[in-house]
Amino acid sequence: MLDSRPAISVGFLLSTEGTYRRMGRSALHGLQDALAEINAEVHRRFRLEAICVDPLGEPAAYSSGVAQLLGAGVRHIFGTTLSASRKEIIPDLDQHAALLWYSSPYEGYESSESVLYLGGCPNQTLLPLLHYALAQFGRRAFLLGSNYVWGWESNRIAREMLEANGAEVLGEKYWHLGATGFEALIETLMQERPAFVLNNLVGESSYAFLQQLDRACAAQGLRLPVLSCNLTEAELDAVGPMHALRLLSCGPFFETLNTAFCQRQQRHGPRICSHYYSGAYAALRLFADALQACADASPAAICEHLFSHPMASVLGTLSLSARNHHSALASHIAELREGRFHILHSASQPVAADPYLTVTDLHAGVVDRHVGKAARLRIVK
Repeated sequence: MLDSRPAISVGFLLSTEGTYRRMGRSALHGLQDALAEINAEVHRRFRLEAICVDPLGEPAAYSSGVAQLLGAGVRHIFGTTLSASRKEIIPDLDQHAALLWYSSPYEGYESSESVLYLGGCPNQTLLPLLHYALAQFGRRAFLLGSNYVWGWESNRIAREMLEANGAEVLGEKYWHLGATGFEALIETLMQERPAFVLNNLVGESSYAFLQQLDRACAAQGLRLPVLSCNLTEAELDAVGPMHALRLLSCGPFFETLNTAFCQRQQRHGPRICSHYYSGAYAALRLFADALQACADASPAAICEHLFSHPMASVLGTLSLSARNHHSALASHIAELREGRFHILHSASQPVAADPYLTVTDLHAGVVDRHVGKAARLRIVK
């Protein structure tokens, strides 16, 4: 039967190839499944048509990809995985009054009026995880990351927080995206014996490092905790079984938190409902619900509605701030055991985003909501 409802075009901009392809594929599945569900809902006054652009993991292809979407009249773009890709396209979004719905975890220190941040910033992910590690494992840390803004900024924040709490940073190292040779690093870690490692490597680099470190620790009978804020269920097939490492992650969603949702999503095909999947899924449904309510697809109208109307989602109630374009999010710390992430600790309520860490106590790791005279940094117009 022909669908006569007016069509609204949206753009999907995600890489399904390259070193971080598993993250992109998981997010794309979340968008595709949300799209199918939204268009099947008869109460909608519209239907969504997606224009998909796949940069294939090539940094330069994001610029041409966003130009293609904007040229087709798209003003709502869902995707990008890496912070470098997000930063690459923000000037184009600014010039065309378009909006990026970004649902990946990121390193903070950004607040653009052309982006809605739904994936978690450091005070919602990194800092709670580090405070947990200090309490549980000890005060000697080693930091590593991929050589771009995610690794640099995450480790800078981690070093500041760790030193503020009397911890020792034994080392801080960076590798190019896609690098897989970690022999010298593994030797250093075996000699230094940190209490835990903060792993801000991305994609294939992270998987190779974890496998190599696991073998080394197993050979020496070590149980070494490795922390990450970007490791999800979408990548566990590439990581493989761990025999000696304790892998911990922090984020707003893990499959074990909502098994009923994960089971329902299998009707679309085999699905791994990672944070990348659930965040992208929630973003598109959030857009559709806001559009249904305000009947105006312009980014300005959608944002105005969201800023005054918290909405339910698979991530919990999303409450977007007009001041910084971020949402308060649930914060869960989980450990990988027998192929699944099991929750170790959850914040008692959604954590308000503090992307510039202006009201976050590094000794406590939470936003003080009672600080009335804190600096109120706003998005740059």
